[in-house]
Amino acid sequence: MIVEILRKLGLNRHEIDVYLALLEIGQTTSGPLVKKTRIPSSKIYHILGGLIEKGLVGYLHYGGVKHFRVNKPLALRHLLDLKEQELSGLKSELETALPSLESEYEAEKTEYRVELFEGLRGIKSVYDISFDQLKKGEEMYTIGYPVLASQLLNAYFKEFHKKLAKKGIVAKILYDYDTWFSKKREPRPHAEQRYLPKGIKTPAFIHIFKDHIGIMVVTEKQKLSIFIKNKEVADSYIHYFNLLWRVGREPE
Repeated sequence: MIVEILRKLGLNRHEIDVYLALLEIGQTTSGPLVKKTRIPSSKIYHILGGLIEKGLVGYLHYGGVKHFRVNKPLALRHLLDLKEQELSGLKSELETALPSLESEYEAEKTEYRVELFEGLRGIKSVYDISFDQLKKGEEMYTIGYPVLASQLLNAYFKEFHKKLAKKGIVAKILYDYDTWFSKKREPRPHAEQRYLPKGIKTPAFIHIFKDHIGIMVVTEKQKLSIFIKNKEVADSYIHYFNLLWRVGREPE
C-alpha cells in the first residue's frame, strides 16, 4: 500500500526503494543503503538528492560524513499539498488554453467515412441523403449523367426534382452530351443545367453536397455507389466541378 502511495506522490522506483530502506535502517550513511537496495553508489547520492528536494529526507554531518535520515511522515502530506497546488495551477492554465486547443482541433479534424451501396436503390439512397441534409438555398452538384442511368432512373429523378423545387434546394447539373440530347428536357427553375462537350462521357457520375461525394457507376452488369464523407475531398470535387462548368455548354 505504501509503495503505491509513494508512486502516486511522484516518487520513482529507486526513490521508493531508498526511502523505504532508510525508513527501516534509520539514520545512516550511504553505504548501508547501497547494500540494502543494491543501487550503485554512483547513483545513490543522486537519488537521495531527489528525496531531499521533495522534503522527505534530511541529513547531518558527523566528522565530515553525511548521515541521512527520513523526515517525519507528515512530510508526505506536505508533498501532497504541493502536488495539489501544482495541479490547481495546471488546471487553471489548462482551462485558459482549452478554447485555443479546441479551436485548433476542430480546424484540423478530418472526418472520413467510405461506404459502398449496391444496386439502383443504393444510388437513390445517396440522393435521398443529400435531400435530407440540405436546406433551402443550399446547393448540390452533379458531374456527368450517362444515358443508361437516365433511362433507369428517369421516374425517380422526376419526383426528386419536384421535391428539390418545393424545398428550395439548388441543383447544378452537368450532363453528358449524349444524355442531354437523348430526350426533350423539361425546364427546372430550381436547377442550373449545362452539358459537357461531345465525346466527354463516362459510365460513372458524381454527386457532391456539403462534405459528401457519391460516385455512381451504372452499366448493364453493374450498378453501385461509392459514398464518401470528407470535407477536403468534397471541396476538391467542387473545384473540379467548377472547372468543368466553365467548359460546359448552356442549353439554347
